[in-house]
Amino acid sequence: MAGNLSLTWMYEQGSASAADRVRHTFDEQLAVQCDEGIDFIIGETFSWLGEALLCVERAKKTGLPVMVTICFENKDQTAEGKTAAEAAKTLLGAGADIVGMNCLRPPAHTLGAMEQMRKAVDGYLACQPVAYRTPKDKPDFTSLPEFPYALDPLQLTRKEMGEYALRAKEIGINYIGSCCGSVAMHVREMARVLGKLPAESRIWKKGGTKPMSAYEYYDHDQISVK
Repeated sequence: MAGNLSLTWMYEQGSASAADRVRHTFDEQLAVQCDEGIDFIIGETFSWLGEALLCVERAKKTGLPVMVTICFENKDQTAEGKTAAEAAKTLLGAGADIVGMNCLRPPAHTLGAMEQMRKAVDGYLACQPVAYRTPKDKPDFTSLPEFPYALDPLQLTRKEMGEYALRAKEIGINYIGSCCGSVAMHVREMARVLGKLPAESRIWKKGGTKPMSAYEYYDHDQISVK
């Protein structure tokens, strides 16, 4: 079971007092979660690399494995101007066991940065994009006028999320997941294309001489599944 830490909205670059408030908040949250017996800590959605480093600092004190992921808003850098490669190197150097990116952007605007991370480091990488389609000039889905109540038409299909999962595997991502907008059908398709479902769950099977649905009627069940 994984515990979780995330951005606090308290962090201020260059402020020692703000950093201490963040530390205190993380410590309070970790104490509760560790008492419940978590096995793994996920720190996520840090637009400030500095706050992500505070997460690593406090989480490592628990002795548990730690994954920390940053996020890019509408610029291809952290809030203090660090690249994906620089952030990955810094977080791994600080002791994180897994580093990567999550939230705000869909696969189309996340995988390029993940490729940069993969070229820069040999450690474990994680990728958890959102399942919403966004334009290149506004990749952060929270910056769109559709946020938060009109995002439904922008949701990616299960096929698109499956394609993302395969591409992430090709890049060399070790922890392939998803974030906002991702629902059960997306996760199931990602698991299917990555070979994580039992064989009997991968395709529908005809139960007799006559088709029971259009899926069989139009021979969709004859399409090979990798």
